[in-house]
Amino acid sequence: MKKRLKTPLEFSSKNLFRIFIDACLIALSLIAATVIRLEGQVTSKIDRFVWDEQLFQILPYVVLVKVIVLIAFGTYKRFWRYTTVNDLIHITKALVVSSLLLLTPRLFGANPKAGDVYALSFGIMTVDFLLSVGMLSTLRLFRSYLVEQKNIKQRLRNLSTTNKRTLIIGAGEAAIEVIKSINVHPELGLTIVGCLDDDLIKHGMKIHDNIKVHGSINDVKYWASELNVDQIIIAIPSIPLQDQKRINKLCAETEADIRIVPGVDQLAGGQVNIEQIRKLSMEDLLGRAEIDLNAEEVLNFLDKKKVLVTGAGGSIGRELCLQLAKKCNITSICLVGKGENSIFYTNQDLREEVLKDKPNLIIENRIADIRNKSRMDSIFREFKPDVVFHAAAHKHVHLMELNPCEAFENNVHGTQNIAELAGEHKVEAFVLISTDKAVNPTSIMGSTKSLAEKVTLMTSKLYPRTKFTAVRFGNVLGSRGSVIQIWEKQIAKGLPITVTDKEATRFFMTIPEASQLVIEAAAKAQSGEIMVLDMGEPIKIYELAQQFIQLSGFSLDDVPIDLIGLKEGEKLYEELLTSSEFIEHKLTDKIFKAKINSGISEDELKVRLAVLSELSRSDKREETKFELRNLLKKLQPINA
Repeated sequence: MKKRLKTPLEFSSKNLFRIFIDACLIALSLIAATVIRLEGQVTSKIDRFVWDEQLFQILPYVVLVKVIVLIAFGTYKRFWRYTTVNDLIHITKALVVSSLLLLTPRLFGANPKAGDVYALSFGIMTVDFLLSVGMLSTLRLFRSYLVEQKNIKQRLRNLSTTNKRTLIIGAGEAAIEVIKSINVHPELGLTIVGCLDDDLIKHGMKIHDNIKVHGSINDVKYWASELNVDQIIIAIPSIPLQDQKRINKLCAETEADIRIVPGVDQLAGGQVNIEQIRKLSMEDLLGRAEIDLNAEEVLNFLDKKKVLVTGAGGSIGRELCLQLAKKCNITSICLVGKGENSIFYTNQDLREEVLKDKPNLIIENRIADIRNKSRMDSIFREFKPDVVFHAAAHKHVHLMELNPCEAFENNVHGTQNIAELAGEHKVEAFVLISTDKAVNPTSIMGSTKSLAEKVTLMTSKLYPRTKFTAVRFGNVLGSRGSVIQIWEKQIAKGLPITVTDKEATRFFMTIPEASQLVIEAAAKAQSGEIMVLDMGEPIKIYELAQQFIQLSGFSLDDVPIDLIGLKEGEKLYEELLTSSEFIEHKLTDKIFKAKINSGISEDELKVRLAVLSELSRSDKREETKFELRNLLKKLQPINA
């Protein structure tokens, strides 16, 4: 796409009109300030000089200086209709600078008694400054008020007619298909008011059904207000990921309802159906690329395999099951979980979404606790899995701080059980789902996941016939207990959104992407390796909260954000590697291999694990925390 060269207000007639209005107000301000300062009477020689000679000679000069400074400060790049307190502060700063410039001759000795017209009175300029700030600010606030009233009336009219004024982003083939689809569905009550496109050649032109291309996508906020838009449809399915992410964010900053046409690979026969147009989501703002699981290496790894997934009722576990069943040629899948409801719903999803296309796929469900090794051994003997994905874990940082013994038993002892059973039953591959919180852990949850990684690496040496791998990644959007779900509940209840710290950052990816990368990493890894997924750049939670508010249809003024501080165990930022780890090599664009060696032997690790297990089963919380920290210090990875 071609780069936009200028905003719709630069060098426009509207902009010149705004400058003219400001100039008139500035002139009026100086005249009024002079009258006020002289108290309406000319009583001295200097007063007569100021009124008869100085005022009207200096007036053009004052207007010119103030307008130039306002332009230099970028005042006319700001839309009056969106005036905020920051805009008023901006104007005040510009007028302070211009007033000081105008007083410079006086400061350097210019004297009104000597007839110097540039020797402005300090009193007059003080009053003039206050009047200028008041007049220019009032004008902008009045304009903003009128626009808001107009928008309110328009929304009321739209509600009464159920007619949505719709702006299309894009003016290509997909946009034309959207327009056609809307036209054949008049019952939807959508009125297309125009398109936006970054191709300058298309600006001012009309496409299908006489729809005008108004301007550039960068100005979507301006046009959404100018055209009283209720809904925006993003219809550019084939643009680069970074451009797509930029456009999604720009549209989310408007007050309109945002919908998006799916990617090219999701469109049937090149046609856009109105049913395919969906709401813009947080995943769209995150801007993560789709993963292709059709690589030969991945397909061969799982071809005609029996797969067992622990934690199959969780967010990642459920998505893993769906991706394995849909995209890989497995013969059967066993869903293992402690919560019956979550396993029930995963089973339902698989049967509804997969069995219609793969009727021969066998789906087994087992309610079991991974801490119960004899129960899990029975499941392994019955099901005889070829590949095990171990996603079961306690993941809530704050809760695990309060329940360290449960965290160890589930995350470490449970992992040890499943890993050892995988080796004992000669499973081809065991894959541990790990987390970035295992890196330099400050929390109990992170510590137990770090130890689970070490257990996996240790077990790989005990059972060489099985490939043991850990896959490490950060947060996923939309998982149970994630910030998105918390914010949704807070907004629904009319509460402020809560964020721990304004500088807190996290790595994020979507649940489908994380699940697909886990499968790909498992296929490519060798035994005893930790795979690290490329999470992109860390995202500030505060900025994510702002985007969520806008995406929910509110302005940032409507929903406050409360900073509640970091809880015990929480970090300001997360990492994917420790300083002692290093990337051995890059497997794909999104998968890296970390080289890690432990600081103690397998025999010593077993002894320490047995001690921890005894403490945790006795519910000795403080002793468990102490021993866990000591063991992690001993296990600090060293370079190979």
